[in-house]
Amino acid sequence: MNESWFFITMFADLFLVLFAWRMGKEWLVATIVMNLILVSTFGPKIISIFGFETSLANVFYASIFIATDILTEHHGKKEGYRSIWIGFLCLFGFVIFGQMVLQFEAIEQTTAVSGAMDTLFGAVLRISIASFIAYAIAQSFDIWFFHWLMEKTGRDRLLWLRNCGSTLTSQFIDSMIFFPLAFAGLVPLPILINIVITGYVLKSMIALFDTPFLYMSYFVKGQKPPDFGHRKKDEPKNLGI
Repeated sequence: MNESWFFITMFADLFLVLFAWRMGKEWLVATIVMNLILVSTFGPKIISIFGFETSLANVFYASIFIATDILTEHHGKKEGYRSIWIGFLCLFGFVIFGQMVLQFEAIEQTTAVSGAMDTLFGAVLRISIASFIAYAIAQSFDIWFFHWLMEKTGRDRLLWLRNCGSTLTSQFIDSMIFFPLAFAGLVPLPILINIVITGYVLKSMIALFDTPFLYMSYFVKGQKPPDFGHRKKDEPKNLGI
């Protein structure tokens, strides 16, 4: 059952990212913010998938990378870095104001709801701090490496290489930072190691699945993607919104 929901959620999120890009780059940045909040909110939920334990945050975190790769591919690394700090600010505000809300005393009739919120968002703080650190480091590397691969191989070819190469490497960095910071001491060490390994494998799998979506980011704008022949001289390199 979890496996089915995993793939349904993954493809729904990837198609949402693609739809947002079709609407404009500001919409695409909004999906980054959305997925960051989902990571912080549902990251503490550990699930079993394919017989291994992992965090529910994986599917949402992986979608952030395809969104920033689309921005970097079409608008350059400056826009990619800009999206990182927009997401960082929104996540920071979500965490700070969320912790402030927990300080309010609820009326007696809503104590059950208030207690559930205390339990949920009390755990969010640690997950969010882990997300802050992992997100800033891994995403910055992803954008830099993606752009570096583009400069080395040429803009008009090997799109799959720069997407998979940058994402697989940065996802490894992210997994080695995020999971230990988020779950060390909360789960036994063998389960933590399992979460790290499974998390990286799942995010790597999503990276392979999201490569066609990067090619489709050209098609939805009516352009010919790299590896499908060189652009015409009068065809713009950046789509611009």
